[in-house]
Amino acid sequence: MKKVYFIAPLAALALFMVVYFQHRSGQIARDKAKQEQVVAARDAKLKAEQDARKAAMADAVRAQEIRKKDRDAKAAREVVEKEARQVAVDARDKAYREQEKLSRQIERIKLDLAKEKTELAKLAETQKTSATEKTFLQDFVQKAQVNVQSLQAVMTKLNTPPPAPVTPAK
Repeated sequence: MKKVYFIAPLAALALFMVVYFQHRSGQIARDKAKQEQVVAARDAKLKAEQDARKAAMADAVRAQEIRKKDRDAKAAREVVEKEARQVAVDARDKAYREQEKLSRQIERIKLDLAKEKTELAKLAETQKTSATEKTFLQDFVQKAQVNVQSLQAVMTKLNTPPPAPVTPAK
């Protein structure tokens, strides 16, 4: 029986070692697989982050290009609007100068018109006076002609010798 006490623990130890080594080799394989899985997950995560960074950088570059184009378009639009505004201001100033010029011209024409109206009134008065004088002179000429005829008749009477006195028949 003394052998049993020695062989049984050795057999149990051998059995334990077989089970332990099998378990340990399986555990190492599982740990290795788990480690590979963790590394693969980490690599996948890093690759996903790197892809996301690349995509984000590409998006940022596109967004920056879009902003630059928008800025350039806005600057061009502002230049066009500024030029249009300047053209409108120039047109407004020109219209104002034309308006001032025309208003001065209107005032000058109104003054000339007033002068011409007074001149016309003077001419009308002169014409009226001339017409009155003409009528007076025509009447005077007719009266003078009548007077001349009567004076000629008197002169004729005076110049004609008196008729010979009729001698009375005795």
